[in-house]
Amino acid sequence: MSTATGIHISDNTLRVVCLEKLGHVYHLKGLLTQRVSVSCDFDSAVPEPFVEALREACDRLPKPLGTLSFALSDYHIQKVPLEVASAEDRREQVLWEASQALISPLDDFEIDFVAAGRAAFWIAIRKEVIGTYEALCHALGQTRVHLTASPFALFHAGLIARVWQPGPQLSVHRDSAGSFCISVENGVLTAVGTDWHAVARLPCKRVYLSGDRTDIAPSAERDFVAYPTFRGINTARLPNRDRAELEHPGKFALALGAAAHNLLQI
Repeated sequence: MSTATGIHISDNTLRVVCLEKLGHVYHLKGLLTQRVSVSCDFDSAVPEPFVEALREACDRLPKPLGTLSFALSDYHIQKVPLEVASAEDRREQVLWEASQALISPLDDFEIDFVAAGRAAFWIAIRKEVIGTYEALCHALGQTRVHLTASPFALFHAGLIARVWQPGPQLSVHRDSAGSFCISVENGVLTAVGTDWHAVARLPCKRVYLSGDRTDIAPSAERDFVAYPTFRGINTARLPNRDRAELEHPGKFALALGAAAHNLLQI
């Protein structure tokens, strides 16, 4: 048994998902939206009202919470071709690519990468931001922290829901923190961008929408559908008080994806 609590923070709104993995089955144990009187951008110390709101949310969830897994909106991501085979050489290449793209010194960031076929997406997260999340979890009495860039959270939520079928597909997330999109082809992440109109030139009929803002004009060429966040997940153990939230699956895509990203690595 493994548990992760996925958290997505957008301005002054928390989306929280408690997910448990038993064998190959995922169980939804908790689901809630929590409003906060202040917003938090994680560039500095987390305001106390924000800490209290997250503590209140965690108190409502069944225990154990497992790892607190956050979907980050503050990151730098870029796709590069992989020109070498070994893991050590790949990391050296990624670090060199990142050093050419980032304005600040490389020592200010934690760098990771995800291979995608013959390419890789490298992700840079400022150490200051990581420290703020760690301080937040420490204030909550939690020591297990997992961070993932929001595009990867969206992709991993789709793995559980079996969204990624053969052929090209597109998913767009829009909320108060901004917009981004991902494209996937034959189950492999192929592009991440902030201008979904540019990526939307892909020859795909269906576009999955998530987030609080789904005000995209209808198109005769494409079907816009809500991201099927909870498809493939057993919801029988979800408390009755949380079940109304199931009617808005797209709002929880990043929170669930953050939890899934952690559990899929176990």
